Amino acid sequence: MKRVTAKQAARILPVVRADANKYTRGVCELVVGSERFAGAAVLAAKAANRMGAGYVKVYACEQVAAALHIAQPSSVVLPAEEFSASSHEARIARPHAVVAGCGMAGTEDEVRLVLDVLDKTKACVLVDGGGLAALACDEGIAVLRRRAAAGLPTVITPHGGEAARLARFVAKRCGSRVDDSCADAPRTASDLARAFDAVCVLKGPDTFIATGNEESPDDVILMDRGTPALSKAGTGDILAGAIGSLLAQGCDPADACVAGSFVHARAGVLASRDIGEPCVTAEDVLDYLAPAIASLARKARKEGN
Repeated sequence: MKRVTAKQAARILPVVRADANKYTRGVCELVVGSERFAGAAVLAAKAANRMGAGYVKVYACEQVAAALHIAQPSSVVLPAEEFSASSHEARIARPHAVVAGCGMAGTEDEVRLVLDVLDKTKACVLVDGGGLAALACDEGIAVLRRRAAAGLPTVITPHGGEAARLARFVAKRCGSRVDDSCADAPRTASDLARAFDAVCVLKGPDTFIATGNEESPDDVILMDRGTPALSKAGTGDILAGAIGSLLAQGCDPADACVAGSFVHARAGVLASRDIGEPCVTAEDVLDYLAPAIASLARKARKEGN
């Protein structure tokens, strides 16, 4: 099992070209939030913007739209039902990715929406939070297999409880042997990655990133540079937005998960250093993404000399 290092993360982070525009820097779309959890959508969208995507577009309910118009007016906000009316395709000159599920409760309508996102998006899709409920059904498995067959990558970012629910579904419905206790987190991450044809980021005190490649001895990557300060509501939404932003900028899915997880962890560490570990909030982690990225950029420049 490999361990994520600062050097590795620094090399992954995209460099802004002198001739860049908002489209060449990547379009990150987010289908996120709900009436009850509008804040999760705001955190994810702000993280996507802070991590460098050139154009952040959010499909969401009125409550999320109202919050984003104040908290982040640079984001374009459209009704969630309009997602299916547009094209969502990654191109060489216009990289693209979609984040779905942050702030959702897993209702029937939301499950249908996430399945629609997976089916219609011709680019990488990251599924987080309540959106993961859409995967725990036969239709979810089928659409993920179609995406994999078409060469369209998918990333899933469950915490331990969500991973256990996904594992129980796989064990019951698909006849696969999956550890649904999550006692062996690396194995669970690997099992879920293979079962859902996705890169799996299993969040916890240590984060495990599994590529689902049975032939690779480095199928699972360990990210253990975090802090207990990150065990706060909302930090997972920030991680989803951060990884989604890197995906939108054209990063390889596994690389985006590695660098996004490392920057997120370092932001938590920097916030803890300045504020105190018990006092750090998700909003603080968001504020420290930029210093975390800057520290890695300095490291990359130093090693390049």
